[in-house]
Amino acid sequence: MLLIGIGEEFEERSYLKAQPEYERGLAYLEKAERFDLLPLLAEGILNGRGRAVRALRELYGMVADKNYFIISTCQTDVLLRAGFPENRVAMPCGTLKKKQCACGCEQSLTEVGEVELAALYHDILAENPDLGALGTCPYCHGKMALNNIFVEKYLESGYREDWGRYTKWLQGTLNRSVCILELGVGLDYPSVIRFPFEKMGFYNQKAFFIRINERLHYLTKELNGRGKSMAKNSIDLLLGGVIL
Repeated sequence: MLLIGIGEEFEERSYLKAQPEYERGLAYLEKAERFDLLPLLAEGILNGRGRAVRALRELYGMVADKNYFIISTCQTDVLLRAGFPENRVAMPCGTLKKKQCACGCEQSLTEVGEVELAALYHDILAENPDLGALGTCPYCHGKMALNNIFVEKYLESGYREDWGRYTKWLQGTLNRSVCILELGVGLDYPSVIRFPFEKMGFYNQKAFFIRINERLHYLTKELNGRGKSMAKNSIDLLLGGVIL
């Protein structure tokens, strides 16, 4: 069984910061206090130009026939565009697939259409002051926002079903050999992947832990002898033809 964590390296932040349209869009969204739209801005700029999707397609080719599950802190569609099926992925920090009332109305959670996302991305680049393509909440008539961790009243119910599949999958790892593969996971959200994965690797004596990160690659002493780390960017590694 293979448990995979996908982290910040797959957001390609260095590439984004080098793009003038991203810097302009970032400044505009910060001024408008619409931080929930940052993943959409990143998705639009990276689509067709970034390397993360190509790297993850390589990963998918390696694990497609294995019993795996993926936890990701990314909030873009990078895993889905790489071919991973939704029933094998949980994204607890949010996605571009759902929207919610910014005020936190629980019943407001719903799917986002591609037309809405395209219009919203255009409005960001055009610095449209309205940014109202997601519509208004049918319950409190407040603004709708993308369902992600940047929303002050983030509705975690957006990923609850996926998380349920994950916990059920985890139950099947008891007394089983498990490879825990952590790719590009930093310390932005350590309670989502990094700390839980370390705990799992410690308690499951049949687990082997692999941590790959350009800067934060060190393993805890508790995993000594049952893990391996590598100081390398995960995207570079996958595009270099590494075989799991």
